[in-house]
Amino acid sequence: MNWHEFLDDDLRELASLHVMDALEGEEARAYRLHLTICRVCRAEVDSLARTAAQLLGAVAPIEPPPGLWNRVLDRIRAPASEPAEVSDARRTQVWKDWNAPAGMGPEGMLYAPSGADFEPTAIEGIEVRRLSVDPQRDRVTMLVRMAAGTRYPAHRHGGPEECFVLQGDIRVGDLHMRAGDFQRAEHDSVHGVQSTDEGCLLLIVSSMSDELI
Repeated sequence: MNWHEFLDDDLRELASLHVMDALEGEEARAYRLHLTICRVCRAEVDSLARTAAQLLGAVAPIEPPPGLWNRVLDRIRAPASEPAEVSDARRTQVWKDWNAPAGMGPEGMLYAPSGADFEPTAIEGIEVRRLSVDPQRDRVTMLVRMAAGTRYPAHRHGGPEECFVLQGDIRVGDLHMRAGDFQRAEHDSVHGVQSTDEGCLLLIVSSMSDELI
C-alpha cells in the first residue's frame, strides 16, 4: 500500500476499522506498516482516535451485553443485506406452524409455566416462546426475545398486532420504544425493519398471517 495525497471513502473506512481494532491478520499488519509512511492516513487515524476518546469520556461506563462486540464486528464486515430473505419466511415466522397448545383445563383456562423454552428462528439472536395459539381466529400470543444488535425484517400485518416492551429497547421506524411502551398496528399496516440496540423481550399478540416484504 502506497502513501496517498488525499482520502477517498475506502481509505476513510480503513482508518475507521483500524481505530475500532476491527482489522485482522495480514490486513491489520499491512495497514500498521502503511501508517508509518502515509501522513494523510495517519492524520485521519489520529483524528478518529481523538474523537473516539472524547465520545468515550462523555458518557458513563456501562457493562455491555455478552458477545456484543463480536456482533458489532460481524455487522461491520458483512455485506449490506436485509436481515432475512423472504424465502426464509417459514423459518423466520416459526409460529405459523404452531398448533393450539395442549393443557386447556376443564374451566376453559390455559396455563403456560414459566420454565418453557424459547424456540430459535431463522434470524440468529431472535427466538420466540409460544403462549397461546388460536388458528381459527388467526391469533397468536408469544414472547419474542431479540439479542442486542439484531433486526427483524419488514412485514405487512395480516391482522392487528399489539406489542408491549417488557425489557430493553426496540426501534420501530423513527420510534424508539423502551420497557413499558406499547404499540398497536392495524390490519394491512406495514412495519419496516425493526431493530434493538440493547436487546429486548416483547409480548406480542398478532395475526398468524403476517407476510415478510
